[in-house]
Amino acid sequence: MTVPCKLSPVSSGLVVGWALLIFASGSVAADSPSPAALEQFEKKVRPIFVEHCASCHGADPKKIKAGFQILNRQNLLTGGDSGPAIVPGQPDKSLLVEVIRYQGDLKMPPRGKLKDSEIAAIRQWIQAGAPWPEAAADAKDAAPKKPGVLFSEEQKKFWAFQPVRKPAQLPPVPDSRRVQNPIDAFILSKLEAAGLKPAAAADKKTLIRRVTFDLTGLPPTPSEIEQFEKDSSAQAFEKVVDRLLASPAYGERWARHWLDVARYADSNGLDENTAFGNAWKYRDYVIRSFNADKPFSQFLQEQIAGDLLPISADQKVQADRYTALGYLVLGPKLLAEPDKQKMLIDIADEQIDTLGKGLLGLTLGCARCHDHKFDPIPTRDYYSLLSIFTSTRTMQNLNTVARAFERPLSPPEDPKIVRAREAFKKKNSERKDFEQKLSQLDAKETEKKKDYTQKIEKLRQEAADLEKIVPDLHLEKVRKELRDLETQFGKVPETNKAKRLEIHQEAEKRRAAIKELEPQVYDPNFVLSVEEGSPGAYGTQPRNLFVQIRGNYTTPGEEAPPIFPRILVGESAPVFVSTKPNGMAAPEPLKTRFGAPRPSSGRLELARWLTDPQHPLTARVFVNRIWQHHFGEGLVRSVDNFGRLGERPSHPELLDWLAAEFLEHNGSVKHLHKVILLSATYQQGSRPDEASARLDPDNRLLGHFPRQRLEAEPLRDAMLAVAGTLDRQPATSLLPSKNFDYVTNDQSGSAAHYNSNKRSIYLPVVRNNVFPFFQTFDFPDPSMMVGHRDRTVIAPQALYLMNNPFVRKQAEAFARRIWESDAKEVAARVELAYLMAFGRPARPEEIAQAREFLQAFEKTLANQKDPAQKTLESWSVLAQSLFASNEFVFID
Repeated sequence: MTVPCKLSPVSSGLVVGWALLIFASGSVAADSPSPAALEQFEKKVRPIFVEHCASCHGADPKKIKAGFQILNRQNLLTGGDSGPAIVPGQPDKSLLVEVIRYQGDLKMPPRGKLKDSEIAAIRQWIQAGAPWPEAAADAKDAAPKKPGVLFSEEQKKFWAFQPVRKPAQLPPVPDSRRVQNPIDAFILSKLEAAGLKPAAAADKKTLIRRVTFDLTGLPPTPSEIEQFEKDSSAQAFEKVVDRLLASPAYGERWARHWLDVARYADSNGLDENTAFGNAWKYRDYVIRSFNADKPFSQFLQEQIAGDLLPISADQKVQADRYTALGYLVLGPKLLAEPDKQKMLIDIADEQIDTLGKGLLGLTLGCARCHDHKFDPIPTRDYYSLLSIFTSTRTMQNLNTVARAFERPLSPPEDPKIVRAREAFKKKNSERKDFEQKLSQLDAKETEKKKDYTQKIEKLRQEAADLEKIVPDLHLEKVRKELRDLETQFGKVPETNKAKRLEIHQEAEKRRAAIKELEPQVYDPNFVLSVEEGSPGAYGTQPRNLFVQIRGNYTTPGEEAPPIFPRILVGESAPVFVSTKPNGMAAPEPLKTRFGAPRPSSGRLELARWLTDPQHPLTARVFVNRIWQHHFGEGLVRSVDNFGRLGERPSHPELLDWLAAEFLEHNGSVKHLHKVILLSATYQQGSRPDEASARLDPDNRLLGHFPRQRLEAEPLRDAMLAVAGTLDRQPATSLLPSKNFDYVTNDQSGSAAHYNSNKRSIYLPVVRNNVFPFFQTFDFPDPSMMVGHRDRTVIAPQALYLMNNPFVRKQAEAFARRIWESDAKEVAARVELAYLMAFGRPARPEEIAQAREFLQAFEKTLANQKDPAQKTLESWSVLAQSLFASNEFVFID
C-alpha cells in the first residue's frame, strides 16, 4: 500500500485522552536555597549591601539609623522604623525596592541612586525568596582567632582540601556475591549498615536501553537488543559497553555534558548578541577529545594553556591546542561597555568563576569584593588568580562594540590574504618593538609613579597643556587617547609632555595600520582563542594586578603577584615563575614591584598545577561529574560546589577510590565509564523495595538504580532515531549568521533555524533566544557554567509532546516506518512500534488497547475518503502517544 505524505489535523481530544493514559506530570519545588542561589547572593547582592548600606545599617550599634540593620535575613524581614524591608517572592511589595528605586519620599542610598543592574540584582534576589545563608553558616569558620594566621585549623582540615587517598582495603561485605568490582563493596557496605538490601539485577532489555542512552544519547535498535539477548556469555554486557564506547555517537553525547560546564554557545548574548561563527570548532574539538579518550590532564591543559605548550610538529595537534582555548573565550561579554577597563576585569572574572566552579568546585568569584564568606579564599588570592587572565589577551579589539580574539590555524591559499597576513606580521613586529620601548620607559619611570588613580587624574589635568604643543589636535581627542593608551598599553608612564605626545602619535599610526589589515586576515581557518598579553592590547607584557577594594578597579589596594589559593598550596607558598611537572607549588620566587611586569601570564603554570596528580580537587570534581551523569546525582550532589555551602559526599571513600583509579589510568574517561558500568550497582533494577523507599527515600545509598528523565537533546534525538529521520553525519555550523554579525535584535528576533535533522549537539545555541524545545525540557542557561541541569516535570512538557509540529512530523515518519515494515498484522506492527520506542515488545493488553484506539480514532475521520490517509493519521496519533509516554521519556 502506498501511504500519502500529508497529515491532516487530528482530534485533539483523543490524542490528549490516549496520551494522558501513559504520561504523568507534576511539579518540583525547592525546599531550601540552593548553593547556586546563595552564590548569586554572595556575588551580586551582599557586595551592594556592604558598599552602600553598611555605614548606616551595619554592625556598629552607635551608627545604626532608623533602627534598621542589614546583618542577616531576619533583619530585613523585621525591618526598622518604617516596617519590614522585604516581602520574599514579591519585590514590588518590598519597601527596600521602593526606596532604592527612588519612588517615594524615602530614597536610599542618600548619596546617589544605585545602578540599574544593582537594583535588578536585588529585585531578582527578593523574587527568588531572598535566600541568605543561615547565621550559623555565616559565623562558622570566621577569621582565625590567632593573629598572623591566615586559616584556622578547621578550615585546613576541611574534607575537600585533603589529598586524594585510595583506601588501602575495601570495606568488608558479608554477601560478596553482589560485588562485581570495588564500587559495589563501598555501596553494599553502607546499605547493609542501614539495614537495606540492593535491588535485583535489571533484565537485559532494560539494561541495554539504559546503557545505550547513557553512553550515546540514542535508543538501541531492535537488532542490537536481539543480539544482546542471544549472547549468554559472561562478557555479554562488557561487549555492549565496548561497542558503545567505540561509537562516534559516544563523543557526541558526552561532549555535551562538558559543553554545559564550558558554557558553550554560538553567540555572545548580553548587550550585543553577535555570532561566534567559529565556536563550533571548539565543540568539535571536545567531541574528538572524548572519542579519542584523550588523557584528562592533556584535555585540561590544552583548554587553559594550549598556546603555551611545546609546539607540536603535528599540525592537527597544534590546531587542536589553539582551538581548545575557545574554552576561555566563550563566555558572555558586555561588548559595548563604555568603561573598557571594567569590561576587561569583568571578562577575566567570568573566566575565573567558570574555571573555579567547573574544575575546582569552588565559587572563587565570591571573593571579588571581599574575602569569601564561607570558604578560605581571601580576596588577595582571588586577584592573584585574576591577574593570570588580565595578562591574557581575550579580545581582538576594544572598539565601540568589542570583538573576541581569533587565531589562524593554517595559512590560507589566497595570495591576497597571504600578503595581508605578512604585512600584518610586519606591523606586529614593529608594534612589539615599540611596546618594548614603552616597557623600558615604564621601568625607568617606576620610581616616579604615584598612586594609580592620582596619576591618571594628573595626566588628564595636564592634557590642557598639550594644546600649546599640538594646536591642531582637539583637546578631547588627546584626552581620549590617554584613556585608550591606559587600556591598550598598560599604565601610561608619568614622563614629560613631549614624550607623551610622541607616544600618542606613534600609537595612532600603528593602530591605524593594524586596523586596516585586520579585516583582510579573517578567514574560515580562524578559531576563538587567546594569547599572552593584556586583553585587547597588542603585545603588552603580562603584569601583576592589584586587589580592588570592593571590586572597584579605581580603588586599588595591595599588589597581588601570581599565586595559587593558599589554602591548597600553603600559607607561605612563593609567587611563581614556573612549576615543575610534579610540583604543587612553584619553587622559584618571583621578585615583584608595585605593578611590575612579569615574564608570563601564568596560564601554563595554572594548567600544570590543576592537573598535578597531587591536587586535592580536580580529579574529585571531575569523577563526581561522571558519576552524576550515570546515576543522576553526584556522590557530592552540589557538583559545582565542594566548599562549605556544598553537600558532603554520600560515599567519601568511594569518591577517593574513583579519583585515584582515574589518575592511575592516566585520566582515561573511558576506563572510568567501564569501571562504573560493569558494577552491580549500575546494573541493578530501578524499583526500590518497601524498606528502601521508607528509610532512604532520596536513594542516596543507591539501593536501586535511579530512574531518570531524558534530557532535551537525547529526547529529540530519540524521536528522530525511532522515526528513521536522524541524520547522523556531523555538521559544522548551522547558524546562518556570519561571524560577528548580530544573531538577534529587537526587530527580527533570532536568525537561527532548528529544522535540521542532525543530532541536537549540532544545533545552534543562541544566548537570549534558546531553541524552544530545549528551553521546555530544561536546557541550561548557556550564559553560565552549569554542572547540574534542573529537572522540572511541568504541564508544558506534556503539551509540547502532544501539539508541537516537530513531534507530529516525527510521529508521522514513525508511523510510516512501521506501516512499511515487514510486519503486516496490527498486532505485529504494535509490537514493533513498542520495541522501537521502548526497547521491549508490547504486552497483550497493550496490543488490545492500541487496536481499540486505532478503531475509535478512524471513526472520527469519517470525512476522510482516502483509506490510506485515514490509516496513516490513526497510526501517527498512536506513534505520537508513544513519544509522549513516560516510558519513552524516562530511563529505568
